[in-house]
Amino acid sequence: MARRSMSALDVFAWVSAARSYLVGERVDNIYQEGNLLALRVRGRYGDHLLAEPSVRVHMSSRFRPQGPPEGGLGRALRDTVRGQRITDIKQVGFDRVVEVVFESGHRLIVELLPRGVAALVTPSGLLQASTSYLEAKDRVLRRGQQYLYPPLRLDDPFSLPPGRLLSNIVSSRASDLVRSLVLSLGIPGEAAEEAIRRAQLSPTMKPQDLTAQQAELLFQSLRSIREEASAGRGYLVIAGGRPVEADPFRPTVSEAEVKEFETLDEALDELFSAHAREASAPSRLEAERQRLLRSLEAAKRESLEYAQRAEELEAQANALASHYEAAQSAIECIRRKAGECSPIVKSFNRSSGDLVLDLEGVEVRVKVYEDVDEAVKRLYREAGELRAKSQRAASAEAEVKERLARLEEELRLQELRERARRRKREWYERYHWLVTSSGFLAIGGRDADQNESIVRKYLRDDDIFLHADVHGAPAVVVFASGCSVPKGDIEEAAVLTAAYSKAWKGGMGHVNVYWVMGSQVSKSPPAGEYLTKGAFMVYGKKNYVQPVRLELYLGVALDEEGLPVVVVGPKSVVAPQSLSYVRLVPGDEKVEELALEALEAMAKQSPSPDLVRSLDPSEVAARLPGRGRIAGAWRGEGRGVRRPSAPPCRTSSAG
Repeated sequence: MARRSMSALDVFAWVSAARSYLVGERVDNIYQEGNLLALRVRGRYGDHLLAEPSVRVHMSSRFRPQGPPEGGLGRALRDTVRGQRITDIKQVGFDRVVEVVFESGHRLIVELLPRGVAALVTPSGLLQASTSYLEAKDRVLRRGQQYLYPPLRLDDPFSLPPGRLLSNIVSSRASDLVRSLVLSLGIPGEAAEEAIRRAQLSPTMKPQDLTAQQAELLFQSLRSIREEASAGRGYLVIAGGRPVEADPFRPTVSEAEVKEFETLDEALDELFSAHAREASAPSRLEAERQRLLRSLEAAKRESLEYAQRAEELEAQANALASHYEAAQSAIECIRRKAGECSPIVKSFNRSSGDLVLDLEGVEVRVKVYEDVDEAVKRLYREAGELRAKSQRAASAEAEVKERLARLEEELRLQELRERARRRKREWYERYHWLVTSSGFLAIGGRDADQNESIVRKYLRDDDIFLHADVHGAPAVVVFASGCSVPKGDIEEAAVLTAAYSKAWKGGMGHVNVYWVMGSQVSKSPPAGEYLTKGAFMVYGKKNYVQPVRLELYLGVALDEEGLPVVVVGPKSVVAPQSLSYVRLVPGDEKVEELALEALEAMAKQSPSPDLVRSLDPSEVAARLPGRGRIAGAWRGEGRGVRRPSAPPCRTSSAG
C-alpha cells in the first residue's frame, strides 16, 4: 500500500538533515493552496518548503505557485514572517510534529498526525492562525488562545536499551512481533518490519517468546535503522511501476525496486508528487460533474420556460378565437381612426403597430395590420415552435442526466478503487500466501530471493516446509507457532508450491509435493558442494501429500474495513472467504487478459459487483501463476478475509 503520510522516523530524519541547510535561510514568499503551504526558501534540494498537515513536510523542486495565498494561514504567514530567516527546525518529542522557528520568535507548527493542523503561533504561544480550529476532548484550538499540542509520544523508541525493549515487547498484548513494536513502542510499521528482517526474526512470533538474545539483535537492528535515518539519504520503494514508499533507510525488500537519492527530500518529493498526479484524475472528473450539473440546470430551465411561453401563446390564441368578432371590430376601428374604439383595447403603439387587447383577463398582442385569423394562426405557430424547443431542451436534459449518472457511477467506482488501492497490506502479502482452514498462515516465495529469505529468516524448526518435485517451485512455509498442523491444512498449503511452480507453465495435470519439518531444511551444503540462491538441502524422510491437481481458485474477499482483497488457494480456502471466485487451470490466455476476464466473471457472480470491479486488474494479475483459462465462476460464502489465527497448542508435530 502506498504511504500517504510521513512517519515519526521520517520526521526525525528530515529535521536532522534540514537543520543543516535551512537554518539561516530567508523566506522570500509564502503560498497556500488548500491545506498545502509553500514557503519559498533555498535548500539543498528544491526551492520551496512544503508543509501539509497530516501528510508531509519537505523541500520540493516541483511546486509551482498558482497565485497568492488563498487561506487565512497563508496570508498571516506572508504578513508576519515573509523576509525573515529561519532560526531553528525542531521535532517535538519523537512524534509527527515539526516546528519551524523564525527570527521574530514566531513558530510554524505542522502536525502530521491524523486530523492535524498547521498553525502560526506567536512568540508568547498564542494561536495567530491555523488551517482549522477545533474543540476536542484533549485540546481546544481557537484564534488568540494558547496553542496546545496534541497528545504526543516523547520517548525515542529506537534508543530503548535491550532490557527495556524486551520488557515492553513481552508485556505487550499484541498478537505478533510486528504489531507489538508498532502498538506498544510506536515504531512505524515499515521500520518495525525492517528491524525484524535485519534481526532475522519471524514477524509472526509471539511477543512473549522473545528472548534476551533476540531482543539484543532487535536493539542492534533498530539502532542501525536510526543511524541510517540520521545520514539524510532517501530511498524510494517502487512497486507495480509506481512509488509506494519513501524511507530514510534502505529497505531490504527483494520483490520491489528501491531507488536511492542523496536527500530524503528528493524521495519524499517524488512520492507525494506521484500521489498528487493520481489525485488529479478524480478532480478532473469532479470538474466535469460540476459542468454537467450546470448544463442540467440550464436544460431544465429552458425546457420549463419554453413550455410556459407556449402555454401563454396558446391561451392568447384561444382567447382571440373565442372573441373573434369583438377583436376584429377593435382592430378595424384602430385602423380607421387610431383613437377611442373599444373597451377591450388596452394599448396601441403607433410606431410598432402593436395592439394589446384585453379579452376577459387574457392580454393578447396582435399587429394592427393582422386580421384575427392571421393572428390566431401566428400565435399557434409560435406556440408550436416553442413546444418543439421545450421538447429539444427536455431531450437534452435527459441526455445530460444519463451522462451525469454515468459520471457519478465512475466517480463512485473511482473512490472505491482508491480506497481499495490504499487499504492496509499485511506483511505477508508481498509473498504468495494463504491462510488455511484452521487459521495457519502459509507463505511462498515469488522468486529465488524470496525463497532464500523465507528459509533463512522465517523458517523455524517446528514449522512445516513444503516444496513441489519440480525445479523452480516456491519454497512454502506453514507457520506452526508451536501447534500441530492438521493434514488437511498441509494439503491446502501444498497448492501454493504446486500452482506457482513451472509445472503450471508446462501444462501438467498434477504435481507431487512433499513436506518436512523446518528442522530438516538447511542452507548449509555438504562439504565440497555449493547451493545457489534460493536452493536448500532437505535431510531425512520426505512426506508426500496426494498428487496435487494443477488448479487454483481465486476469489475476492472483504477485509475488516470492507475493502476487497484477492485470495487464492484450494476451493476449501477460497470459497468460504469470497464474495465470488473462479477456478483457474493452465491455458493459453495471457495474464493481463486473464486478470480482466476473471474480474468480470467474479463481478457477475458477486452480490457486490462494484466492490469486485474496484480492484486494480494488476492485483489479480499478481496472484496468477501464468497463462491460463477460467474453468468456472461461482458466488462464495462471503465470510471475509481470514487472518492467521492458529489455536493455542502445545505439540509441534504435524498430524
